[in-house]
Order: sequence, then structure tokens, then C-alpha cells
Amino acid sequence: MKGKVLITGATSGLGLGFATEYASQGYDLIVTGRRKEKIEANMDAIRKKYGVKVKVILVDLSSEEGLTYLLQEIAGEEIQVLINNAGFGLKPCFSDLSEDQLNRMLFLQTAVVTRLTHDVLQQMIQRNEGTIINVSSDSAFAVMPHNVLYASTKTYIMTFTEGLYMELVDTNIKVQVICPGFIDSDFHENAQMKVNKARKGFMKFHSPEEIIAKSKKDLERGRIVCKPSRDVKVIALLSRILPRRWFYKIILSMASKLMHKK
Repeated sequence: MKGKVLITGATSGLGLGFATEYASQGYDLIVTGRRKEKIEANMDAIRKKYGVKVKVILVDLSSEEGLTYLLQEIAGEEIQVLINNAGFGLKPCFSDLSEDQLNRMLFLQTAVVTRLTHDVLQQMIQRNEGTIINVSSDSAFAVMPHNVLYASTKTYIMTFTEGLYMELVDTNIKVQVICPGFIDSDFHENAQMKVNKARKGFMKFHSPEEIIAKSKKDLERGRIVCKPSRDVKVIALLSRILPRRWFYKIILSMASKLMHKK
């Protein structure tokens, strides 16, 4: 009997894509989200199409109360796969963020990832089996203006996952961090960011299905850091080989062009 797949932030986008992928493999799901009508409709469609069980937990994970509630709801569940996907973006400069915005993002994208992983990992260690997938971002390699706090949390997620892999290297527990670039989802709309999803070439938008297919392939190959597009690979390479001052100039130029294309 298969264990369940727990996915945070599964209302739409990459989280919904992962829910669909694992349901197609016959896994029952536990998913979290905040938008009741949308997540219920999407999960009903998954239930009908794949005949799997889906437990929907409506919760805002950007607070201690939300995380406590989730941990209570999953107590006793056998979780085979954990996907830490929940996250959000913020439009303002770092200096313009409110204390509430700072606290919510830091909690959701560092504390929740860490503590939920720690909780689920205990049962995986007992079984000596399981998979943990943490969703980071290409911004883990290159922070941009108006993206400072978000990128910092995503850098933490990447570092945390790589360290976790090294601690679990002698077990049968698989660990991966995905660092996608632009994803065709409602992420930017929710953050009130204007973007051109039709743009082509470098820094174009990719579908959740493209990202998930690359994640799946890398997981099978034992590749820990998944860079799912050529754009991300180029950014990661430049961040590693260029002197920092040169790298900053390139990133500032890219940021300026992206702002003017919106």
C-alpha cells in the first residue's frame, strides 16, 4: 500500500501540477491551500479523473497557528512524499515592507519548510524510505532588486536541502530542491506584479508540467539541485564563475530590462 503525498500550496501552479502528477501514479493526497473554492474544485477534478483520495486542509501557513493546525491534521498519516511548495512573492523594495510582511514570508518560507520537514522526516527515517522535494527558485542563485527577502528565503531552502541530503546520503530517503525560473501560474498576479507571460527566449515562462517533468527525471538520476531550464543553468553558472561586481552589473541590467518589458 502506497503512503500519501503531502503538498503545501497546491491550489494552483506547481503545487497543483504535482498533485495531478502523483494522483496519476495512484497516490492519495493531502494538500494545503487558502482559497477554498478554487482548491476544492481542482481537487474534485483530480478525484474524479484518477479515483484517488484527497484530503484538503484549508490553512494559512504564514503563522504559527497555521503550522500547528497542519501538524495536528497530519498526525498519524503515513506520508511517502513531502513537497514543500507553499510560498508567495512581494512587490515592494525591502525597506518598504511592513513588519507583518517580513514575518509572514520568513515564517512560511523558512520555519514551515524546516519544521514540517523535521516532523515528516521522523517517520521516513523509521521506514528508511521517502521523498522530500523542496521548492526554491532561480533567485537562490541571483537576487534581484525588489526581490531581496524572497530570494534570501529561497537561498535558505536550497542550502537546507543540500545539507539534508548529505545527512541522509546513506539512507533510502530521496531529497531534492527545485530552482525554477518563471512559471506560468497565478504567482505574480497574487503578488500584484505585472509580467508578460508571452515573452520568448531567455527568462521566458515555463509550464508547471515542464518543471515537474525535469524534477522527476533529476530525482531518478539522483540529482539534488534541479535546474529545470536553460535560463536557470546560465544564471547559476554566471553566479559561480564571474567576479561579484561583474555579476551584480549583469543582474541589474537584467532586472532593468524585465521591468521595462512588463
